[in-house]
Amino acid sequence: MAAFIGEPVQGAGGVIVPQDDYWPRIRQICDRHNVLLIADEVITGFGRTGDWFALSRYGIKPDIVSFAKAITSGYFPLGGIGVSDQIAEAIDAATDQRTWMHAYTYSAHPTGCAVALANLDIIKREGLVQRAAELGQLLLSRLKTLAAHPNVGDVRGLGLMAAVELVADQKTKAEFPPESKIGPRIHAATQERGMFTRLRGDVYNLAPPFITTPAQIERMVQILGDSTDAVLPAMRGAP
Repeated sequence: MAAFIGEPVQGAGGVIVPQDDYWPRIRQICDRHNVLLIADEVITGFGRTGDWFALSRYGIKPDIVSFAKAITSGYFPLGGIGVSDQIAEAIDAATDQRTWMHAYTYSAHPTGCAVALANLDIIKREGLVQRAAELGQLLLSRLKTLAAHPNVGDVRGLGLMAAVELVADQKTKAEFPPESKIGPRIHAATQERGMFTRLRGDVYNLAPPFITTPAQIERMVQILGDSTDAVLPAMRGAP
């Protein structure tokens, strides 16, 4: 194996937050077998989890980190990778046929880089990484009030990314049959009440902007709670 790649917090899978020792153990295993550790921080990078990069909270460094989206806040398309000193030195030291060369049509696009620098300056100047951490704690604590609903199987999150998983049975975590379309129905109900976000099956994902207010977070939780009650009142405890 040449490399291990993964998201520090799996976003597309439904905001799956690993246990605290997961990434340190992965780092140890990669080091033991001389395998590169690549962190996909496209979603988690630049403050989303309450740290500049999600893996830093575990006290480890990847060999390669990929990033995009948040470096410009989506105002301009830009992505890239960062590499460790060891990898950079290996690239720089190569000669002749061993020289590694690659290029993309829009590499080092001056407008994209200018937008990224301005955006990162705003994030730093306005303390938005710390704000994401603080608002994330509020978001998760308020979402956990929904756990009393018998069809809420899990509430999880880190920073300003969270998810509420809907299940047919809270005790067994049995899922709803796909044809019941519980997730899409709740998604439609939240849209009727003024909130739109991402859905993964019956997992309702939330990733509000760093400038979200506490009042808006309260409103988001209220909408999701009302929508869940509207769709699932007669199905509580159903197999």
